[in-house]
Amino acid sequence: MDERSIAVVGGAVAGLAAADRLAADAAVTLFERQSYDEKRVNCGEAINDAPLVPLAKTPENGFLNEVDGFELRIFRGRDHGPADEPLGDARIRCAPGYITDRNVVERRWAERLAEKGVDVRENAAIGPDEFRELCRTHDYVIDATGQPALSMRAFGDLDAYTGEIVAVNADVKGDFAAIEAYPQIFFEGYVGYAWLFPKSDSRANLGIGWAGDERPDDYYEALTGACRRNDLPVPDRSETNIYTIPRGPSLDPAATYRAGENVFLVGDAAGIANRYQGEGICQAIRSSHLAAETIAEGRPETYPERLYDLMRSEYRLAHLMRGVWVEHGDARLLADVAEALDGLSVDDITRSPRRVVARVARHPGIAYRLLADAGMLRRVVDAYTDTWEYDQPHA
Repeated sequence: MDERSIAVVGGAVAGLAAADRLAADAAVTLFERQSYDEKRVNCGEAINDAPLVPLAKTPENGFLNEVDGFELRIFRGRDHGPADEPLGDARIRCAPGYITDRNVVERRWAERLAEKGVDVRENAAIGPDEFRELCRTHDYVIDATGQPALSMRAFGDLDAYTGEIVAVNADVKGDFAAIEAYPQIFFEGYVGYAWLFPKSDSRANLGIGWAGDERPDDYYEALTGACRRNDLPVPDRSETNIYTIPRGPSLDPAATYRAGENVFLVGDAAGIANRYQGEGICQAIRSSHLAAETIAEGRPETYPERLYDLMRSEYRLAHLMRGVWVEHGDARLLADVAEALDGLSVDDITRSPRRVVARVARHPGIAYRLLADAGMLRRVVDAYTDTWEYDQPHA
């Protein structure tokens, strides 16, 4: 039997993970539009499940700060000052987790793939016409190009996506020794948060993201405001990057595999990032592993259903966590929920509804306040009947 030929389009973590899993049994070509030596990637630099990346966890490979977890700080709104105490705070465990230099992680991973025989092509921008040609000349194509996916442009389906999160961030210098073990996340009265993720005692990634419909007129000014409120270094505008992230599930799962062209959508292209806190790296890697698994089994048509099964619990929890603010608008309630979840792991609060429900159930007053709202009850019904925005008519 001839060796399969597979094109992977997009050389960030989703594409790298797919190429890595496929390389043993296929001729894999990876197309990255930039040079790995020149990429500036500083969004998604917290990797909560580090073993998913098949590299030694060393600074040379971009793994800079091994963290114990994250500290959540909940404020009533954006009118507080640096000296004001939060309404509540909690610590969420994370092991093994790292704050990384993601550009280094990706470069070193690409080097590993080249050593394994993957044809890694840098500075190889692929347009819609080239993408369609790859579909004609390869057995399978993995689309890891983000949201909106290149395959959607190539085949005219750009209106398929239904939501996104926007984040702006930068690297800064300062004294971060006191929070190296527990990077900080700041909730300030809107659907989203700001963060400070130390890479060392003197360098950190900071940013702010919006997961709801509210968006600032000037993203940089919103970032500097968060910095001043929380006594964080203010980056220069030229050092910031803006990213869009899926508000998962932002794409009908049925659209994540195009049977006619044998195209798999993975990572952000598949619309699978966490709709509340924007996490997408581990989700992207898991989706790529699943795509490779279905190819190896000769059952690619099972990918959409299995991907949704993989993500279902996370979608549900994120939808309900968004509801704590969207439906209630009550910072005190959000603080109480966060403190009730203190000590759980990142994996618990993103992928284990039973553990979250069990913890909240220990606090009947909080549980009652959460559910004493028609909008919150509607969210529970929607989440557990798998009703999402892509089911609704949209322009």
